[in-house]
Amino acid sequence: MSLILNLETSSKNCSVSLSSMGKLVSHFELEDDKYRHSELLTSTIQDILFNEKLNVKDLDAISIGVGPGSFTGLRIGFSVAKGLCYPHKIKLIGISTLKILANSLDSKSDNIIALINDKGNYFYLSKYNSELDELIPPSIEFIDQEFLNKMIDNSTTIVVNDISSYHFIDKILNKKVNLIKNVISSSNMISLSQKLFNNNKFEDIAYAEPVYVKKPYVN
Repeated sequence: MSLILNLETSSKNCSVSLSSMGKLVSHFELEDDKYRHSELLTSTIQDILFNEKLNVKDLDAISIGVGPGSFTGLRIGFSVAKGLCYPHKIKLIGISTLKILANSLDSKSDNIIALINDKGNYFYLSKYNSELDELIPPSIEFIDQEFLNKMIDNSTTIVVNDISSYHFIDKILNKKVNLIKNVISSSNMISLSQKLFNNNKFEDIAYAEPVYVKKPYVN
């Protein structure tokens, strides 16, 4: 038996799902421009557990999208996840946000590029094959036509998480590739968290931190 709470807060989409043995039990998500993830996350977790007649101590693991992504969103997600794991001795699972986005694809090619916009033409990027093995680790890159042409071929699928990124990439592409926009959702963490759970791949709760790729902007 594996009952896993999946949390994804790296973008405007605050997303929570509960899974059992790799199957979706309950799911909630809301895109919030004001990043009220702190209040949304805790209340949603309480509602999901209450509706399923469960307590936090019934969970076998909590999985968290580790980034890269929003500095604020990631800190909130980690704070809530650790706050639940510590007192109840629940296992913590960490999953790359870019891998979660890549896993949202219904059909996976051998050349998947996941992109999440940072600012302007700068994007967080990672590359995967059809088995979601990491071919290029998370990095931040200045994306233009020349850069993309070096990365893509006719088998490439590019997945982004917002409409502005979709339009930007679509505008600069001069090769035919499969371009898709999907939200970064906790529902796309379920198969990934179950696999990590089965393989006993857990984070050290004391030292687990978000993956920022670079230092967050300071205004």
